[in-house]
Amino acid sequence: MAVLEHYSLPASKLRVYVHYQPAFYHLHIHFTKLGFNPPSCGVERSHLLADVIQNLQCDSYYYQKRTMYYPLREDSNLLSKFKAAGRV
Repeated sequence: MAVLEHYSLPASKLRVYVHYQPAFYHLHIHFTKLGFNPPSCGVERSHLLADVIQNLQCDSYYYQKRTMYYPLREDSNLLSKFKAAGRV
């Protein structure tokens, strides 16, 4: 594993999670050391990579079927659109 080779950090000491829309504009993966808790790793804004893989292995349509919940700031453009459409 590249992280082990470059940083001498084993997988057991890593939190590997993904961000995706609408919380962020594109899918990307983070590898962070356990104990480091950036604001964006909260449960409502990120998904553990192992969970995503397992969900897709169980059902390749998992994320097409599932409703994903996420928080929006009051000044969010997306929240304004939901309000205008009467969805909130």
